[in-house]
Amino acid sequence: MPAASHLAITDSNQSSWKEFVAALKDCAKVMKEDKKLNKNHDVAMYGLTGTIPDKSLLHEFVSIHQACMLDTLEK
Repeated sequence: MPAASHLAITDSNQSSWKEFVAALKDCAKVMKEDKKLNKNHDVAMYGLTGTIPDKSLLHEFVSIHQACMLDTLEK
């Protein structure tokens, strides 16, 4: 039960992408088959949003975060 997980594909591990995708598909299959493995209803962004006591703020927080991220794209 980690609060969050962070995955990255970089130059140092990019050659293993096929194994990574296969492992993700296997995990998704297992979780679909055993519904009790997929019962976490909290949303976490780097573990931060999981600690916000008022969950009604999550939508606004995520919307602002995404708008900021998209605003950095070159036009």
